[in-house]
Amino acid sequence: MNRVSLIGSAALLSLVGTGAMMSHHSTATSPAVPPRLTATADQTSQASRATLRNALEPLGFVAKSLIYFPLMERAIAASNPEILVEESVFEDAEVRLTGVGPIKIGMTLEEATDALGLPLVPIGSNVGGDCAYYQPDSVSQALGLMVVDNRVIRVDVWPGSSLATVSGVKIGSTAQDLKDIYPGQLETTPNPYTQGEFLTLVPQDPELSLYRLVFETDDSGVVVQYRAGQFPAVTWPDGCV
Repeated sequence: MNRVSLIGSAALLSLVGTGAMMSHHSTATSPAVPPRLTATADQTSQASRATLRNALEPLGFVAKSLIYFPLMERAIAASNPEILVEESVFEDAEVRLTGVGPIKIGMTLEEATDALGLPLVPIGSNVGGDCAYYQPDSVSQALGLMVVDNRVIRVDVWPGSSLATVSGVKIGSTAQDLKDIYPGQLETTPNPYTQGEFLTLVPQDPELSLYRLVFETDDSGVVVQYRAGQFPAVTWPDGCV
């Protein structure tokens, strides 16, 4: 569970507790229905209604408190800018041949960190080597950045990510979707890892000739992960290995 959910849950419990306390106070100060050894039907009915009213008051207080819960959640997030960054940095991001969101292929690691507004955490043991992977310190996307000689040269989108390309392709799209969206631009080769295919988008624009989008499908023709970046590194199936 991410930090926003934890904070939201704590606020909700606090509101419920407040409602319960208000209910107890209200019940304690409400006039009790005087006991009667012999009561008329009308008096019995009035007593029943009063009891029901007292029983429902806690729900009323809690319901009123919940009205303000979204406002409180936003206020808590606003007081923690890092939470807002984690949720919003990839909200409208798209994967391009040349990068993803504010990150551009060719940026230094420091430039990518500044552009993203989040720390980039090293993955694996090859930190500081010629080739290493880094991941944004965010729970919102399964995303890896291949860094060679301190420069981002490839973006990997892994299972669990909702990121889509500029053309709308994402994990879960099919090989047929790709062929419809990129007619005549795909190179297809077998994928021994998934028993599916590698479908590589070769751009027609000469200015983008150094870049590729590589999609991996499983044996049913569904995209399970994909990547964008500089050729030939973007075609390496084992990443930095």
